[in-house]
Amino acid sequence: MSYLTWQRLTLVALCSLVLTWLVTLVMERGGATPERVPWTVLVVCAAAGTSALWLGWQVRRYVKGDKPGLDPIRAARTAVFAQACAYTGAILVGAFAGYGVGLLDEWSHGPRREVVISALLGAVAGGALLAAGAIAERWCRHHGDDDRGDRTEPSTA
Repeated sequence: MSYLTWQRLTLVALCSLVLTWLVTLVMERGGATPERVPWTVLVVCAAAGTSALWLGWQVRRYVKGDKPGLDPIRAARTAVFAQACAYTGAILVGAFAGYGVGLLDEWSHGPRREVVISALLGAVAGGALLAAGAIAERWCRHHGDDDRGDRTEPSTA
């Protein structure tokens, strides 16, 4: 399993932003009415981010030797969950930011302004999920692991 890199997360967020921005423009020009981002997005991102941080903290304690009874499989699953949270957060940041940016030209219209604000709140929630996942994944690394973002073995030549 390779580690998270900020370059990869940024690329995922930018691709999501551009794609959603283009779809929003096409849909708006086609006459579609934009919908507000549901408040449950904030709740789900907060719950998943909190879970990732709590589980990651348990693994961090295990890696430091403070919690010797933790199952290594649970630690591996926590690392995978943390990465999933980070990637999902990157997608949500880009998607909601692209949605909001696509509707910015309608800022003066009251109902559209509410949609833009809800999209930006969704992007903030996605950013919090991304950060929580990245922090938890970092806590799951072993002291001997390198910080390059991959696990390539040194050459013996």
